[in-house]
Amino acid sequence: MGTEQRYARRREIEAMDVKESCSEIWLLDMAYEFPWEWQIAGSAAFYASLAPARLAELLVRTRELTENTEKRLEDTSILMWETFRHGVRGKQGKAAVRQLNRIHRNAVRHISDEHRTWEITNEDYLFVLATTFLTTIRVAADITWRPLTEQERTAAYLHFREIGEVMGLKDIPQTYAEIAEFHDDYAARHIRYTPEAEQLYMAGRGMIVDVLTMWLPERSPAWFTAVTRRIAVAALPALMPEMLRTAFGIPAPSRLLSAVVGAGMRLRGAVVRRMSPRTESAIPDRFPTEKFPDADYTMDQIGPAHTVGR
Repeated sequence: MGTEQRYARRREIEAMDVKESCSEIWLLDMAYEFPWEWQIAGSAAFYASLAPARLAELLVRTRELTENTEKRLEDTSILMWETFRHGVRGKQGKAAVRQLNRIHRNAVRHISDEHRTWEITNEDYLFVLATTFLTTIRVAADITWRPLTEQERTAAYLHFREIGEVMGLKDIPQTYAEIAEFHDDYAARHIRYTPEAEQLYMAGRGMIVDVLTMWLPERSPAWFTAVTRRIAVAALPALMPEMLRTAFGIPAPSRLLSAVVGAGMRLRGAVVRRMSPRTESAIPDRFPTEKFPDADYTMDQIGPAHTVGR
């Protein structure tokens, strides 16, 4: 297969109006260009949103991530996916963002009492918004089969800036460089090791292990699956940014581990570059859930009991 065909979608992305098509560009990267890489990098970004000490304490208090881990991850995926499919300012996209706001507001109310009133500040929201795309892009940059383009990075920033605007956030940095500077400053001030952050990471660690081992055939022997998952867990320090290793108490990877994981990613990239471009989305239009096996939910039906039960 020729290089021209393999890079056709990158040329398509480069030809788009980045302001008008920012959501579509992110969707193309996630569902067509880098579906496997985006799941790994997106998992790291999700962990990053849990890492700040005060947010980790708040999230442990809600118990949603520690006791209803799979559903919490599922709900977040559904709501974010709607913003990519329909655009942030489309009817469905706005409904998804409104539901995200409701979930966060109700979570804070749910755990507040006469002894302590919890809150998520504007700065906290901005960090979570920023790390969702910045950590994804930074982790993906080390594992994608081709380098990300400036157009793709700009599209990511614009999409998530729109989410912040619809959420009603204030003082959103106005460029990619400015939001990266804000993100790194916030992380330096608020991310350190805490038992709560480690607890959240351990509760959700299976998410990224599932992605790393998704190539296993369904009928693989149980022993082989178990060994492969242990190898995936051992490889995680080489895939995690330093700030996450700090927050979760993960030891730094050895030089050998970093070299082996890096070589494996480069080998995979070389193979993918010789494959035909994906013609079908790696992600379904709608995510079936245990409660909605036909995926016939509305946005106000997605979320924990303290929100959808109201």
